Amino acid sequence: MIKKIRIRLQGHIIMLVLLLLMINIGYAQELKKVSGKVTDEKGEVLVGVSVRVKGSNTGTSTDKDGNYTLQAAPAAVLVFSYVGFGNQEASVNASGTVNIKMAGDKQLDEVVVVGYGTAKKKDLTGGLAVVGKEQINMVSTPNLMDRLVGQVAGFNVTTGNAAPGQDQALLIRGENSLSANNSPLIVLDGIPYSGSLVDLDPNNIENLTILKDASAVAIYGARGSNGVILIQTKRGMLGKAQVTYRGQLGFAEPMQRIDVMGPNEFIRLKQDIGRLKSGYTGDQLDPIAGNIMSVTERENFKNGITHNWQDYIFKRGITMDHQLSISGGTQNTKYMAAASSLSQEGVVYNSKLSRLNVTANIDQTFNNWLTVGLGTQFSQRNDGGVMPNIEHAIKMSPYGKYIDAAGYYVPEPMESSLIVNPMRNVNADQDRINRSFFLSGYADIKLPLKGLSARSNFGYNYRSSFTGTYYGRDTFDGREQAGLVGGRASINNGHYNDYTWENVLKYERTLGDHRFDATGLFSMQQTKSVGSSQSGEGFVTDNTSYYMMSTAARNLNMSSNLSETALLSYMGRINYGYKGKYIVTFTGRSDGASVFGENNKYAFFPSAALAWNIGEESFIKDKLNWVDLLKLRVSYGANGNQAITAYRTLDRLYSSVKYIWGDGGTAVNTAYLAGDGVGNPNLKWETTYTTNVGLDFQLFKNRLSGTIDAYLSRTKDLLMTRTVPIMNGYSRIWDNIGQTQNKGFEITLNSLNVDVKNFKWNSTAVFSLDRDKIVELRGDGLDDVNNSWFIGKPLRVFYDYNMVGIWQKGENYTVQQGAAAGAAKLEDVDGNGLIDSKDRKVIGSKMPRYTASLSNRLSYKNFYLSALVTGVFGVWRDDNMANIGSWTFGITNYVHNANYWTPENPEATIVSPGYTNNFGHGYYKKVSYVQVKNITLGYRIAQQLAKKLGVSGIDVNVSVNNLNTISNIRQVLNYDNTWMASYPTARSYMFGLNVNF
Repeated sequence: MIKKIRIRLQGHIIMLVLLLLMINIGYAQELKKVSGKVTDEKGEVLVGVSVRVKGSNTGTSTDKDGNYTLQAAPAAVLVFSYVGFGNQEASVNASGTVNIKMAGDKQLDEVVVVGYGTAKKKDLTGGLAVVGKEQINMVSTPNLMDRLVGQVAGFNVTTGNAAPGQDQALLIRGENSLSANNSPLIVLDGIPYSGSLVDLDPNNIENLTILKDASAVAIYGARGSNGVILIQTKRGMLGKAQVTYRGQLGFAEPMQRIDVMGPNEFIRLKQDIGRLKSGYTGDQLDPIAGNIMSVTERENFKNGITHNWQDYIFKRGITMDHQLSISGGTQNTKYMAAASSLSQEGVVYNSKLSRLNVTANIDQTFNNWLTVGLGTQFSQRNDGGVMPNIEHAIKMSPYGKYIDAAGYYVPEPMESSLIVNPMRNVNADQDRINRSFFLSGYADIKLPLKGLSARSNFGYNYRSSFTGTYYGRDTFDGREQAGLVGGRASINNGHYNDYTWENVLKYERTLGDHRFDATGLFSMQQTKSVGSSQSGEGFVTDNTSYYMMSTAARNLNMSSNLSETALLSYMGRINYGYKGKYIVTFTGRSDGASVFGENNKYAFFPSAALAWNIGEESFIKDKLNWVDLLKLRVSYGANGNQAITAYRTLDRLYSSVKYIWGDGGTAVNTAYLAGDGVGNPNLKWETTYTTNVGLDFQLFKNRLSGTIDAYLSRTKDLLMTRTVPIMNGYSRIWDNIGQTQNKGFEITLNSLNVDVKNFKWNSTAVFSLDRDKIVELRGDGLDDVNNSWFIGKPLRVFYDYNMVGIWQKGENYTVQQGAAAGAAKLEDVDGNGLIDSKDRKVIGSKMPRYTASLSNRLSYKNFYLSALVTGVFGVWRDDNMANIGSWTFGITNYVHNANYWTPENPEATIVSPGYTNNFGHGYYKKVSYVQVKNITLGYRIAQQLAKKLGVSGIDVNVSVNNLNTISNIRQVLNYDNTWMASYPTARSYMFGLNVNF
């Protein structure tokens, strides 16, 4: 407790000092009146042009005469933006008058971040998507990836565990690999980042770029087959110091609960189970005299005591998120620093997240040929706490006993070890602390030869993790029993560090109609991971918690581990463009990785891409003036996947067995070669070959724009475990065998629906579908039934007996052994008149048929409104509601109004509670769901009023996240999870305040 208080106090002191410093700097700035007129290239006034002070929320719009007026610092930079025109910047001058002439074609010169550099939007040949600050800020949760759900075509963010502090599963264009990792590569400020994205403060992110096709990701070679996410943090900007406070306060609750049976309905269920499964009649079905409930349940039934167990495990949680930042700079020095503190309570008892972030960036230009920069990020995250068992709370009898007379949790409320008290271990001590330090630095050097430059990037990442848990005597796991001293403790420590050093040489020239640039790269990376753990049982007192492990009376165990990897890479890329119409890109990268075999350390990954700016052709440009951009892209290339654990290529000895030599001898360690311990020196990368065809367009002065992509990829040399005859001395070995295929289609549409003087409304629609299948497994044309891998079928499927109905009285049950009225009627797949193991089939894919989303952003004067709706369609899931056997076990609660079979209800859709599932089959359903992800309403306080309050800008907003979900299933807590009792999705209500000093 003292440690926690000290950490919190240190964080608050840092925040207070930074706040006082920033306020003083903010008040020291003297504002001046700035005015001017905005016109187009023809001199015609532009109405409604957005004019804002860069790096702040201070802004206004031009009036009907194209004029504007605002207050800004003498050294501030103004940003002018208007539909169909590129953003234009201008510094405030001594006169205070800044007139601007905007050019309509500049928007096509917008620069976006690509691998190892930048490129103009119109010159891109690869498939990528840029997520700007406007999209990032649409959702108000403190998790960065949660803000990207549904925002990018082909990019799926799945929140399988919705607890605070948990990472999501990320997929770009589906899955390629059966056994290796399918997660994309994360690059933070130019450096590969292997830490948790939960550690990043979304308020520090400037933009993200999602690289998707082979041409875009080929520059990352052996790590690019699953796509790449480039994350750019905010940097300093020209002008006097800008101080910004961003704060959010809100609360969260479960978006929905499982609607279980109440006391009376539960009694009827128990009676139905008794008569249909056990043959009970008469008094045997009576709640008091019969056998349908335990002794404890009967006692509560007689006394009228009931419990809603979900009330005990679910709660409302408060969220507080604060950030202070300062940024500014001169022509030579630009800086940014920020400190943030997040405290987020989860919606399940004992779940929480506290996070402290400190960030500092500086960019220094020494002369016209040398610029260096340094960025640092530190984060500390604590999300410890033993949570209750959600499944047991949902299934618990309303008549179960919660606590005893002494106030302790009753271990088995229904006197059954199958369903125990969900709260019985919540009093345990648990600290889970993760610290991360990330450093990135660069040096940009302009060499004497015109167009030639060099850049050196260096990155270092250090992470530590600590989990300490102690189950005291007031918990079930730490109780005293059978004369043994109570208490159970465990400690786990982990330390990870890596460094990356990259050197880039670039040459750019434009000669008449010809433009070309060449990039060369040399890169090295090394990682090291160390872990240790210890545990023990039997402690004299609970007061020492997990801090005195050596005093454990029994079962004292220790372990440790080490893993190191290295990567060495070379890359070359050439871009060539002719008249801005025809663009070609060639990329080649060679990677050598220590995780692969001695005979295959290196591999080469090439790609090529072509782009044709059709809109620049005279037959379009001269005749269709409503076409701003029309570009066709085609690419093909190879990318690798090295995502396997280290040492698979080496023979591995195991030492988990001890030998005793002779009676009463001392146990000694031994080493042996396990059945899967033989390495493969020929192991190499999985390689994905991808073809992509894309179309980019901007129409009607950018009132309608978008991207359409179609792709086909094939992954070869899959990293898989192959079974071999045991006569070899081992039974399994990693090998490169098998192929998969992936094809898909993506559409992104952006529209400006309304744009008048005081009102603007734009929308973005995203649609994507992906179809994967297994082409080959082990070269023999045979399926792998044990892993549910089938040639010609999707990678992740349900393979089982298919329920096609419910058996009714009078039907012929002989086709299905053990069947009776009310039982599941299984499909006779092979038509032989008998249900057996050959009647199992592929039910469906665990990946969605397609995903879609729609976002809208509206503004009226100083008000703004945004809404985001996302949808997942056609994904097969376990139908937990239909699986009455796994719900009740004959003793537990069930879903309210469940339409299960009884002799009186033959038209039911759920099997009888008396059904014995002799085939062990599951129940499945094709699921679709649409979620209202976020709604935000905000107001920017008029600048005159803000000035009177001593600040330059104030923005207030209210928002709701995960408002509701519409689906063909209801009895789940998290629609991204196949299990109905997973951690629930939280509906949060947030109040936000942004203040610029």
